Amino acid sequence: MPQEILTTEQKEFRRKWVVLISALESLFESGIKIFAAIYTGSAGLLADSIHSAADVAGSFLVWIGVRLAPQKFKRFPFGFYKIENLLALAIGLAILYGAYEILQVFISGGSVLPKNIPVGIAAVLAGMTLDFFWGRFEAKSGRLINSPGIEASGNHTLSDVFSSLVVLIGLAGALFGVNLDRWAALFVALIIVKIGGEIIWDNLKVLLDISLDAEKIKSYSQLLSRQPGVTKVKKISGRNAGSFRFLHLSLGIKAYEIEQAKKIVINLKKALKDSDPAIDQIFIQYTHELPAVLTILIPSEEGGRKVSAHFGDSKTLTILKYDQESGTYTDLTTEPNPFREDDKQRGIKLAHYISDKGIDSVCCQKDLSGKGPGLLLHQLGVDLRRTKINDMEELLGDYFGNTQS
Repeated sequence: MPQEILTTEQKEFRRKWVVLISALESLFESGIKIFAAIYTGSAGLLADSIHSAADVAGSFLVWIGVRLAPQKFKRFPFGFYKIENLLALAIGLAILYGAYEILQVFISGGSVLPKNIPVGIAAVLAGMTLDFFWGRFEAKSGRLINSPGIEASGNHTLSDVFSSLVVLIGLAGALFGVNLDRWAALFVALIIVKIGGEIIWDNLKVLLDISLDAEKIKSYSQLLSRQPGVTKVKKISGRNAGSFRFLHLSLGIKAYEIEQAKKIVINLKKALKDSDPAIDQIFIQYTHELPAVLTILIPSEEGGRKVSAHFGDSKTLTILKYDQESGTYTDLTTEPNPFREDDKQRGIKLAHYISDKGIDSVCCQKDLSGKGPGLLLHQLGVDLRRTKINDMEELLGDYFGNTQS
């Protein structure tokens, strides 16, 4: 089943209001349980209502956290991203405390059977239904918008279903004069300990600046390797901070001018953020370098025997591999220019074609500086060089043998 995709507006709405609605849901649920607890005299139901009331305070804390997280100030230039993890950590501890309360039922044994049991059962079932459906929605919303605070709040709400189950079993047993709270409490407490422990561990890892997982870093590396202008992905490191991610990249870039390098870096940041909206800031350290073996394209004529005076209008394209260390070339081929007969933008189309084929450098007679194809080639990280030599054999024997990168 494909994962639901939210628009930016939907994500912002859920970030701002889902937890507040959760607090109101807990407040409503707590009121029902308190009324039922007083009416039935059930100690377990009273404890469950107090537990729901505590959820109200926890939800308000998370709501404050997700509203504060993106804000930036002079002394906090990266925002309060980790406040979500701190609050999620607090919720995890609250879940463990709830498990402790349930364990007390197991340790203390039986209690006085309540009265008006059907009313208590109805109140508990209503609360469990609200917790189950709302908790799932809230936890799913947290995952979709990458908010650990909202996801933890949703998991906490789901865990309340188990604590309410203890009360429900106790009330059902009371219908037959049997107290089943004790063993049910032990079973449910262990489940809640697992949920609380996972929330605490996940958020401790973020607070301790644990690295992004290997699969996430691998996906970034694969994306960067496909981008125009990138010769080598040397190192990627990053960390989670609340709902956001920070990346540090070390790259080799085919750039020969400062402005060209800036354009490549801007394009790389955009590609990464488009692939993962959770990325907030990207720090890129790069070096200017070409591959050891260059793929070079030369616009040509006469089946590749002459260097063309044109670019987009050239009849053929001569392509070769050039080893910078040995100064020799191999894999010489000539192919027709696929855009020569086009009516418009032949040069621009050829520039995109050159980038898509992974060409490192273009050598031509035509001066492309300041022109659309030349500007585009620079932007795409393709080295652009001019020659006045007409004869292809002379160019191959002389020019490439003496070119310095």
